Amino acid sequence: MLYTVTIGSAVCIFPVVYSSLLKRVLTFTASAAILAAFVVAHPVAALAQADSTSTMADVGTTAGLASTDLLVIIGTIISVVLGFLGVIFLILIIYSGFLWMTAAGNEDRVKKAQKILINATVGIIIVLTAYGIATFILNALGAGSSGGGSSTDNGVVSVEALSGSLGAGILRDHYPERNATDIARNTHIMVTFAEPMDIASFILDYDTSGTGTDVSDDVATGTLIDSTLVAISSINPDTGLEEIITDVDVYFTDDLKTFTFAPQGYLGSATADTLYSVELKTDIKTAALQDAFTGVYSSGYVWSFTVGTTIDLTPPHVVSVVPAQSQTFDRNISVEATFSEAMDPTSSTGTRTATSGFQNIQTISGTSGTAQAGTYEISNGYKTVTYTSTDACGTNSCGETIYCLPANDDITLRIAAATTTASPPQADSFPYDGVTDAAANSLDGNNDGTAGDDFPDWSFSTSGDINMDGPVISTISPNILGEDQALDQPVVITFLDIMRTLTLTSSNISMSNKETATGGSHEMWFLPRSVSIDELGAEVIDPAEQVAVHTQTTIGHGTFLASVDGRTYLYAALVEQGIQNQYQNCYSPANGPDASGVDCAVTPTSPSCCNGNAQSATCDLLPVTP
Repeated sequence: MLYTVTIGSAVCIFPVVYSSLLKRVLTFTASAAILAAFVVAHPVAALAQADSTSTMADVGTTAGLASTDLLVIIGTIISVVLGFLGVIFLILIIYSGFLWMTAAGNEDRVKKAQKILINATVGIIIVLTAYGIATFILNALGAGSSGGGSSTDNGVVSVEALSGSLGAGILRDHYPERNATDIARNTHIMVTFAEPMDIASFILDYDTSGTGTDVSDDVATGTLIDSTLVAISSINPDTGLEEIITDVDVYFTDDLKTFTFAPQGYLGSATADTLYSVELKTDIKTAALQDAFTGVYSSGYVWSFTVGTTIDLTPPHVVSVVPAQSQTFDRNISVEATFSEAMDPTSSTGTRTATSGFQNIQTISGTSGTAQAGTYEISNGYKTVTYTSTDACGTNSCGETIYCLPANDDITLRIAAATTTASPPQADSFPYDGVTDAAANSLDGNNDGTAGDDFPDWSFSTSGDINMDGPVISTISPNILGEDQALDQPVVITFLDIMRTLTLTSSNISMSNKETATGGSHEMWFLPRSVSIDELGAEVIDPAEQVAVHTQTTIGHGTFLASVDGRTYLYAALVEQGIQNQYQNCYSPANGPDASGVDCAVTPTSPSCCNGNAQSATCDLLPVTP
């Protein structure tokens, strides 16, 4: 398998290891599964139960043609017909066996049984052959279609159906993550979208009065989830049946991009792990009342996770703060705090005006003694909060506005813990008066294991200057032309700079794929995650002992498809100029390493770094031939 990684416009190609023995085993297993499914017509688990499971009703999706409802209908009809024929075949086999066993020497009954057996076998062979031809045609059509949201199955690895909206579509993040295990029973479920959403798509009987993002005239009769649009379900470990959860309160952030779903009782069981799924359905709307799921992702989004048997009573703490304490920085420096675990966005994000507003986190001027106006936004798996001032002070290389802290001032970052109940670490009541994690545990500010204490004031100074230096990528992995990579190989990007984490999202870092023979693509989710690195290359986990000097971003993704049966799949990772360093300067031009790890040395006349070589032409991220 050839795998292409593009950093900016720097292309790296390397093959992925694939075991021929594994191919034979999985191919046999897949064949047996298909035969069993059609012969005995056993129903496959619903998509709401496991996000990686495909049913025959999704044959259009599996063929890469999920963008039209007609194909889904066709797939459903095929499923019903083939299942019915499988049942008939099974009945005929049983009947012929009965005749044969009860023939008692009657030659005519034996011949009749043999005839039925032969005809039934010939019939099922014809049915399976027809299915194979139909699948081939649908797959060929799907492979030839354009767009990054089609699904496929190469007989070795199945694409996770209804997953592509995470990264390439409307979804930017969610918690718990896909296929996560041992999730606490008291966790909240969070979903972040790329744009403001229609609140009525999530809360039952909510009326926005047709004003979209203006919540001042909204009418809400309750806070319960609208389970017809967002279905949270579990598989009962005792009965194996799916159960929809409806007693779920819904909260949202000021920007209407992140929604928190808080079950009124504990999830799961104290004695057995429980599988949960969340389905975001096709009728969900944006704040502009447009369909959230469109094009190749119009069938919605589904993911699953497993809830363990324990309650989360571990309070969160701060693991990294940018900028470093007690040092002086140019005034366009970003202010960020990263926590030890996913935080509740409704407690850790908001907008602050000059005199009022969000106060759970504050950026305070030493000169005025007041909290500065600005926004606090969450990213990076709900672990990093970024402060952006409202004081515009310049323009970066992307033509975007730079925002500054007060010049020649002492700045203090202050993070408040939520008031706890009589039994810490649980926070008292919503809305929280301090930051909490995804299980409503209050902050452990001094990291002593006890919740409810504020984070100690974190102070630094600003100069009167504005820094305009852009970021540089120092290393990428896998390397250009590297070999023997695994199908789940993550893409790791290390920057020379400390980056503005808020920009290291799928809006600016993306992955795409192509099958070289047809030019088609398949559905694949992707999700960047970032950590701060100290001068020794270790992840920063203690702000008092370590100083962040670099940022490392890892792109998680759906499993790559192995290149088999004459099909070659190429994958590309693109870092766009929208990413910014801690001084809000863009990644431009495409500065990345060559095959030997040396800078590609792009110039104004050769601004594109392709396979480690600077060139004037735009780099083709996914060439048709390797």
